Amino acid sequence: MVTESTLQNSNFLQATGFKIVIYRKRFANLEFFAQTIAHPGVSLSPTQISYRKTDIFEPGDKLIYEDLTIDAIVDEDMHVYKEILDWQTSIVDNVKKTPFARASKISEQDTQEYDMSVLILNNSNVPTREIVYKSA
Repeated sequence: MVTESTLQNSNFLQATGFKIVIYRKRFANLEFFAQTIAHPGVSLSPTQISYRKTDIFEPGDKLIYEDLTIDAIVDEDMHVYKEILDWQTSIVDNVKKTPFARASKISEQDTQEYDMSVLILNNSNVPTREIVYKSA
């Protein structure tokens, strides 16, 4: 039995057909200089069931997500690098605080987790889809 594709639009996604939106006050350079993004892969681990002298594998019950990767061009003053380094340093410093101190966030600037949107653009640079990563 041969089935045909239901694909109506034969334009393929361009490598530069995206835009990243994070917390612009803190990541303005990363938003501008992001070159590529590799969306996380998703896998479903099998559940192993022992039966007599063999194992039976059934579809699992948990999705496992891989890492999200963003490549960016680094400017000669290294502003993009500094944004990421400052963010990672603040995460490490925040882990050293007590749970009560971590829970009482003073401002959005002190937050270590941000929602991040990846806008998929068509060949006219018009957003067609939005992928939101919560608490990235």
